Amino acid sequence: MLVVFRFARQFLTPYLWWYVGGIVALIVTNWIAVTIPVVTGEAVDALRHGDPDGVVFGKAMWIAGLGVAVIVARTLSRVAFFTPGRLAEAAVKSTIFDLLLRQQPAYHAEWATGDLVSRASSDVNYVRLLAGFGALQVCNTVLAVGLVSVRMATMSPWLAFLVLGPVAIGLAFALLFIGRMFRLVHEMQQALSELSDLILSSYRGVATIQGFGAEAAFQERFEVKNQEHLRASLLRAQMRAAIGPVLSLTTSINVFLLLFVGGPMAVTGEISTGELIAFTMLIAYVSGPLRSVSFLLAIFKQSQAAIERVNEVLDPVPERPDLPEPAPAPHQAPHIAVRHLTFAYPQAPDETVLHDVSVDIPAGSTLGIFGPTGSGKTTLLRCIARLYNPEAGQVLIGDSTESLADIRDIDLDAYRERLAFVPQRAFLFSEALRDNVLLGAPDDGRLERVVELAALEQDVEALPRGLDTQVGESGVMLSGGQRQRTALARGLVRPHGLLVLDDVLSAVDHKTEAQLLDALRKGEPRTTLIVANRISALAHADQILVLQDGKVTGLGTHRELCEQEGIYRDTWLRQREEADATGEGA
Repeated sequence: MLVVFRFARQFLTPYLWWYVGGIVALIVTNWIAVTIPVVTGEAVDALRHGDPDGVVFGKAMWIAGLGVAVIVARTLSRVAFFTPGRLAEAAVKSTIFDLLLRQQPAYHAEWATGDLVSRASSDVNYVRLLAGFGALQVCNTVLAVGLVSVRMATMSPWLAFLVLGPVAIGLAFALLFIGRMFRLVHEMQQALSELSDLILSSYRGVATIQGFGAEAAFQERFEVKNQEHLRASLLRAQMRAAIGPVLSLTTSINVFLLLFVGGPMAVTGEISTGELIAFTMLIAYVSGPLRSVSFLLAIFKQSQAAIERVNEVLDPVPERPDLPEPAPAPHQAPHIAVRHLTFAYPQAPDETVLHDVSVDIPAGSTLGIFGPTGSGKTTLLRCIARLYNPEAGQVLIGDSTESLADIRDIDLDAYRERLAFVPQRAFLFSEALRDNVLLGAPDDGRLERVVELAALEQDVEALPRGLDTQVGESGVMLSGGQRQRTALARGLVRPHGLLVLDDVLSAVDHKTEAQLLDALRKGEPRTTLIVANRISALAHADQILVLQDGKVTGLGTHRELCEQEGIYRDTWLRQREEADATGEGA
């Protein structure tokens, strides 16, 4: 219950006046609705006495006017309650999206994509139902039962107490199922999240599934998840099916008691015939809100579970050790100093990836990083790019040696504005090639320049619509080399002082590689970090760091490392022999 109040305070408080207006409209609606039976009863009593004063026509016109008024008031109440629900839904989705964009990779590594999608869509829809329809039904039921009770009590307190007693019993019975309902709803939504994640991953890898003939295996996995969701859904439906008839039965018992007790009272004159009819109409009116209690309980429990799941996404604070007083980021090509860097990923704290790595990278220089698969090259780049936060004092950065500061204290937003990070696996959005390169940057003539720098000119000319060609999901329309060069162009399109390239030349030939490296050397002054498995891509670097099993096994220029025994020299000799055999040159 507390989680619902917390949500309401955070997201519904701005729309308080909408609810105030809705409650006023509901008061008017229910007052009119319970007044109509009373007026009808008075008209019936007048007819029984022959209508000597001719009041029946006036009563009929009054009932007609009240009918029109209740339509207007009920419409206004729905508008007033449903609008905050939609506004709250938009606010929650916007908050989730904004927070997910600000969370660091360590956060996203803990979540399945399909689970996040489910929480940001299906669960938020339940939030909207609670904020709109649920709030409307709660207020409407309370007001309807309250006003009906008052009207009945003014006519016959004893009969009102008698016919409303079963209502209280039915509601108490429904409350017994709330705990079980909550558990079932939570299971159902968790199963839906797992099912969504399986579907999403299967759609993304459908070509692989088809290529390996694995359709049956994935269909079997889908059936398992689908049956789990079906089981939880059916149990919840059975629970609602058990509650609904009980509440409907209370209405039937009310009618029975009214006729069994109220009939003789009308005969003996304790109540008039018109009052008996008014009682009947009031019971019929209040039976609607009472029958919806089971649906309302289901919505409340689903919404409570949904809010808890949404809060699990919203509660973690983005990992920002630089706040609240961040240090200024470097304004030019930075000097970077790595001091005894030891690092393990948060999801695997016992598996150390980097061991005591130290290197100085002067401002404006190029550092090549070489090593076998799993040696920690990408991890080192992630720490320097601050995708993951290293321990305090292990990575320092500044405009010069004298101005070095802990990278954890640097303003992360400003730092990333001056950082161009091109990852090993280039992700392209299902948009035009132009939008994939610019990625929100203004098109002020720089696009053509970076297309040339990234050796994409001929590829663009070959595409059916040039830069406006839709590249498809994850860039499926492009080859691996084209995707890498597109990602490189994306990194170069923004002004930057630090360029980080994580093996972005692996899918291009030697000629294109040489062209790209020459373009990078002629660009604006920058500090460059480049990971590559081809020695030819590192030979131009001012210094080359060799990693093996997360440890530094070599540091020097290309010439120096080629003269030393080790993995770098062995790889260089092998690649030179291969280049000589193919005639490409090393």
